[in-house]
Amino acid sequence: MDPYTEKIQSLSLISRRKFLLALASVTCLGLSKDSKAAIGLFEPFTFGYVTDAHLAIGQPDSYKMLQESQLFLQDVVKSLNAENVAFTIFGGDNIEGPGRDDSNWQLFIDVVQGLNNPWNFVLGESDISGIAPVDKMRTFGPDWKGKGIESTKSYWSQDPIPGVHIIGLDTSRPNSNTGDFGRAQAEWLKEDLKLHQRRFTIVFSHHPLLPPSPFDSGPPWDDYIVPSGANAREIFGTSKYVRLVVNGHVHVSKVQQENNIWYVSSPSLAVYPCAYKIFRVTPEAITMETYQVSFPALIKKAKNAFISCTLAYKYSSNKPSTFAALAEGSRLDSDVILPLLAGKPAQAIEKKKQSKQKKEKAKKVESKKEKQEETKPEPQPEEKPDAVLKPEAKVETKQAPNVEPKPQAPNSGVSNDK
Repeated sequence: MDPYTEKIQSLSLISRRKFLLALASVTCLGLSKDSKAAIGLFEPFTFGYVTDAHLAIGQPDSYKMLQESQLFLQDVVKSLNAENVAFTIFGGDNIEGPGRDDSNWQLFIDVVQGLNNPWNFVLGESDISGIAPVDKMRTFGPDWKGKGIESTKSYWSQDPIPGVHIIGLDTSRPNSNTGDFGRAQAEWLKEDLKLHQRRFTIVFSHHPLLPPSPFDSGPPWDDYIVPSGANAREIFGTSKYVRLVVNGHVHVSKVQQENNIWYVSSPSLAVYPCAYKIFRVTPEAITMETYQVSFPALIKKAKNAFISCTLAYKYSSNKPSTFAALAEGSRLDSDVILPLLAGKPAQAIEKKKQSKQKKEKAKKVESKKEKQEETKPEPQPEEKPDAVLKPEAKVETKQAPNVEPKPQAPNSGVSNDK
């Protein structure tokens, strides 16, 4: 590993108490005054990003693991608490429709309230789609207000920590895979960037504003993008402080760069590879890591469902399994250092540390099994039929039938700029 990469990885682990030391290290590495001004002044921080959780109650699996959605989300909350992230963003399609009496959304709130640190969210089409129209601000507005966001619109911005500004765009349209970024939201975004200069800025949207391959091509892939995404990117380009844009929706892991801005598409939690991301940010670079949920058998089940879905065959009718590799992404799309210095290329992270963690986790599981075996009670003499001890039963995951996804309802054409 070269000295530059070692320095980045060490900086990503610096605590707030060592902020001044971090700044001194950045200076030693030759960060120019202009570069410092463009990046902004902030303490190193870590945040989590979880998208397309599709939390649902009592709905069958398709290529989405809806029956396992609550289990997956609870697992991620536990993992993020262990990482002690500064904040977490949920990237849309957080629920599979609000549900009767908003039951899915209320369950989502109950689960993520288990996070030890602040969280926020943007909307995806699944959050607002259903038979009955969903009033965005009636359903979700109170939760934004509870986070100190006073707005009559479903897009927002806030400063989660000093020197850092985050923006949540609303690209969702009900019953439509296609995203929306209209004139009113564009004007708001321009004004927001003017009002919050000299802060390291991250933008979140559900739909990709810079579509990754193959979603940058023709039908059916262009049904999943924001037609006016180039307009949003042009606005980002007017601010030297916008350095990271993160999205979900397309269920693939991909990193791209345009005009010194890193664009990251993140995989789904409820769809293979059942993953989420952790970003560790310093004034010099962003270290991004991708983690899967803690259930290998369910991940395998999700993969089998994923490579059997319609889009997998449209991607490759002869070898639909290659669609899974697209979702996983390469090492440069999943575990990577994204420099904030101009001219520095992205660098894949060594996998040694992750492998060690997995081995340690496996040892803990094995140790737990051994302890359970040691404490297993001896068979007792039979006295009465109802007193016989039953042997410890193995817990098996019930395999839900692989149901093809329902066809999308016709595009409602409703804009989120109302």
